[in-house]
Amino acid sequence: MTLLDKIRVDAISARKARDPKSGVLVTLIGEADTEMKKMSAPRPLEDGEVVAIVRKFLKNIDETLDLTKAPDAIAKARAERAALEIYLPTQMTADELTSFARAAAAEGANLGQIMGRLRAEKAGQYDGKLASSLVKLALG
Repeated sequence: MTLLDKIRVDAISARKARDPKSGVLVTLIGEADTEMKKMSAPRPLEDGEVVAIVRKFLKNIDETLDLTKAPDAIAKARAERAALEIYLPTQMTADELTSFARAAAAEGANLGQIMGRLRAEKAGQYDGKLASSLVKLALG
């Protein structure tokens, strides 16, 4: 089951349960469907593409939290954030990133090659700035 399929199932369950998070899930699905239709050859979205859409939603929610003072709006935004965060992949720890970088460096890979492998194998599972700094340390 793809991530988008899981979101669809969760949205249906939330709607049946009259859960307020159903609204943000339905909106997320709509955004994903729009992205699929924009493609020159429509195809199902990969999990990484869905994660990117979720991250975009979370960024917008964070901006809302920064700008709003209304308690109701803050509570709603926090609830939406919690509903979306469960669809993000587990983030790699600094130790995991360091060991990945050291293993790749031991094979003779340079900074660009390590970052490329990280992007290919662990997409969406790490913070880019942290990964870059840790890879540089591992190479240095």
